[in-house]
Amino acid sequence: MARDFITLPPLYYRDHFLEMIGFVTSVYGAMLGEDEQAFISRFGELDEWAQCLYIRMVNRKKVVFSPGDLAYQEIGDLWGGLDQLREHGFIREICAQDYRACLDDRAKPDLHDLAKDHGLEVKSGWSKPKLADHLHAHLPYDTFASGFLRSDHLVPEHKDTLGFLLYLYFGRLSDNMTSFALRDLGVVSVKARDSYQARFDNLQSARAGYFYARQLRALKQGADARALADSIDQWPSAESEANQGLRDTLLHQIGLVFERGKDTARALDIYARSGAFESHERSVRLLYAMGATEEVKARLEAMLQSPAHDEEYIFASDFYARKFGQQRMGIFTHLLRSAETLEVDELFRGDAEYAAMQAYAKQGWTPWHSENDLWAVLFGLLFWEELFESAASFGSDFDYRPQSLKDRTFHTRFTDRIAQKLAWARAGEVADFVRDTIRRHHGESNGLFVWFKGLEDLITTFLNAAPRDAVAGLLQNMAEDFYGLRDGFPDLVLIRDDAVRFVEIKGEGDCVRRHQLARLNLLRGLGFAADICRVSYRTDPDQVYVVVDVETTGGRPPNDRVTEVGAVKVQHGRVIGEWSSLINPEKRIPQFITQLTGISNDMVRDAPKFADIADDFAMFIEGAIFVAHNATFDHGFIASEFRRLERCFRHPKLCTCASMRKHYPGHASYGLANLCRAFNIELKNHHRALADARAAAELLHLINEKRLEGLSYCA
Repeated sequence: MARDFITLPPLYYRDHFLEMIGFVTSVYGAMLGEDEQAFISRFGELDEWAQCLYIRMVNRKKVVFSPGDLAYQEIGDLWGGLDQLREHGFIREICAQDYRACLDDRAKPDLHDLAKDHGLEVKSGWSKPKLADHLHAHLPYDTFASGFLRSDHLVPEHKDTLGFLLYLYFGRLSDNMTSFALRDLGVVSVKARDSYQARFDNLQSARAGYFYARQLRALKQGADARALADSIDQWPSAESEANQGLRDTLLHQIGLVFERGKDTARALDIYARSGAFESHERSVRLLYAMGATEEVKARLEAMLQSPAHDEEYIFASDFYARKFGQQRMGIFTHLLRSAETLEVDELFRGDAEYAAMQAYAKQGWTPWHSENDLWAVLFGLLFWEELFESAASFGSDFDYRPQSLKDRTFHTRFTDRIAQKLAWARAGEVADFVRDTIRRHHGESNGLFVWFKGLEDLITTFLNAAPRDAVAGLLQNMAEDFYGLRDGFPDLVLIRDDAVRFVEIKGEGDCVRRHQLARLNLLRGLGFAADICRVSYRTDPDQVYVVVDVETTGGRPPNDRVTEVGAVKVQHGRVIGEWSSLINPEKRIPQFITQLTGISNDMVRDAPKFADIADDFAMFIEGAIFVAHNATFDHGFIASEFRRLERCFRHPKLCTCASMRKHYPGHASYGLANLCRAFNIELKNHHRALADARAAAELLHLINEKRLEGLSYCA
């Protein structure tokens, strides 16, 4: 559906700015500090043009402006606006601290000319940043500044105060108001609410969060880690759990910088100040490398005695066993080697999860690729009202996730209601409630999960089969620490009658990660069956193949469409089924295509559309390997048709053209007709789908003879 073209009003950015200021004032009120209150008051005293000029400047990445940079058509009084901004302290002239920004603002040829004018030798091949570095180091600022009027170069003030106001509004660092424009254009979807919750309990907590967020970004952008480390004692107190997490992350990142710089002593000191598990792990590894085995043993034993969480316990037990328990194999390697193994056809290589789903389906399980989605969906649906409809759950229209999850207060804010719904889960009374939530809110955007086809079937089937106490226990854990359990859950959930099993799938070369093992342990501890499964690859003599050929209106999906599909199902070298249909492509077939295939517009006029046969074809090919002569072409067209229906078409592929080149080299041509002549394969009605599919099925038989030779030899 075409979207109506939206034109923003000329002063849209001023409207957005005033909206943000008004929102922050109404929500935070007296919590704002003197700097913020003074900024808002003085900004309100500016006239319209001065306000527009200031907003234009702070919305851009530039640091230094000239009047020519601000000649916006919609601003009626440029010079009067600039005079007001000077008078009220919103802009200033450049000074020495702006020197590098002035150099960065100039074009590369101008920097070359500047160096030449002052007798500095530079090379033409230097990059602009290198040129700027050289000039900054060797050309004094006063000499540079003498070449132009400083009053014609302006710098906006109060950007830090404005940045803090935007941090209060968005809950994250933001340099501009672009999100508002994207909202008005319909690019970003927001949902206005009746009330909003202040993100912070007090001004000190807000300032601490802003400080740590800025330092983390500065460090990522190359700030001096040593200078940051030297100022640790001056850092603000991190009283809230969220701010403590930011502080721990910042300390860990600084520690990594020292560790990479081989300053082990300083790295250990920084890690010791951090409460992050990752910092504790790095400390143990560094100390062990230094030979401090007794201290390492003591730290590991403390972790084992009182672990902060499952991942810490898993790390400590694995490291202790390998370094001090004479156990050469880690628990992760042991788990993989002792895991169940599924052997699947080598053509599934690279798609281990799909291969495992097909194998488990043959065992009678209904497999779902759930991973983290299952629990996020179930949690969101069960607690939809508390998360998305309770008063003051969000800090602004742009919030992605409820504030109570971000600050980890969900379980304390809604204690009684959580307990009630978990009791429903234990009593097996939650399925109808969840289905009702789906019907009322299906398709609504939220920050927890994405709606997908089959969601209701998965949730209903799972709740009917899963152990009730285990479901309630997992949801309780999520209510207490949603972010701690946001990932790492097993790839598949298998359901059969009243049995539920979670399986983490590992292909060749995959390893088990700590958070994955922690989730497996959590699920097992709650009463679920949860395992790891290894997938190994070989040529499977029992594998089912469906050889497909499509005829089309042209060569490029999605512009061109399918006019005919022919498919031949093969197992053990025998044809066990056929499927074919003409397809109404919903567009005209070019004459040259009709001459090639013999399929005319009259022939397809009353034929079914692809949507009409999609389910039947999907059922015919379910669980099989997709085979075609030039498989990329045929698979691409079929996948394109399914995408039109907002459905996924996912099958491993075997190309008879490429495989014949590999196993039967030396032929002048590997076109279907030429290969059929070379191997005495009957090919009637060439370029009709079923005829070509039958011929390609004969080629598949030749290919599988070669693929199975190694298997027969090994047997």
